Amino acid sequence: MLSVCLNPAWQKTLLFDGVRLGSVNRARELHQCGGGKGVNLARALGILGERPHLALFEGGPTGDLLQAELAEQGTTVVSVRTQAQTRTCTTVVDRGTGQVTELIEPSGSILPDELAAMDREIRQALPQAGGVAICGTLPPGVPDSFYADIVCAARAAGLPVLLDGYRDVRPALREGPTILKINAAELRHLTGRANLEDAALECLAQYPVQFLAITDGPRPASLFTRQQTWEFVQPELPVRNAIGAGDCASGAFLLGMVRGAPPADAFRYALAAANASCLTDTPAMFQPATADALLDRILVQRR
Repeated sequence: MLSVCLNPAWQKTLLFDGVRLGSVNRARELHQCGGGKGVNLARALGILGERPHLALFEGGPTGDLLQAELAEQGTTVVSVRTQAQTRTCTTVVDRGTGQVTELIEPSGSILPDELAAMDREIRQALPQAGGVAICGTLPPGVPDSFYADIVCAARAAGLPVLLDGYRDVRPALREGPTILKINAAELRHLTGRANLEDAALECLAQYPVQFLAITDGPRPASLFTRQQTWEFVQPELPVRNAIGAGDCASGAFLLGMVRGAPPADAFRYALAAANASCLTDTPAMFQPATADALLDRILVQRR
């Protein structure tokens, strides 16, 4: 499967016993890895036995770190080197309060020749893909029509497409991705509707999306089609780091659908993988055995 991540990051996770604003804070642990929605999704696919292809921009020393990690993981990378350095994102975890804070650097601008090269690379990779995931925000210099062009090309090739994003995605949604997977706050932002079910119905009425998968942290998740709605009640867990959990859900859901699982079953397992990742310090890292154990604790209700 092909994961498109045009705005990746080098992810640092700092763990503290307690964080005091305005003071010197010394981390107890540091974890580093590649970041960004599409990178996290590809990591989850690898854990689940899939050999993903990952299309991304990368540049500078942080881009080198990202490339080295992906090579070590065995991920096939379709990359375009950029003049701009890959951004760094820092997650601050306060073990005392359980509070997690994200510090995100601005993304560098993509030049026209870099964008043209990425378009060529993605189109060359599509014939080998079993499905396509388009993930995250667009960096400066990339128009919102770019995602729409990928959806159109993938659908023309007969490939299922998952879109995980809510900013600048309306042109892509009009091309009809198979799945829109976002969280509840993002859906409300996209539709302007406060009520979650109203927002889902508005989205399905506006755009030719087959499945609308909505996560909401530890609260019940939902899967909508035009004919059916499912609600998924999740277990209470001792969360260590929830960053990347939604990306695990995206990857596992698309993989399940590609492998022919019924939609509700595929999304239920996707949530189990997401929950398992919350029990680790590294984003989008989990043990399949842990996901299997959590699966029975996720209750499904039809509405």
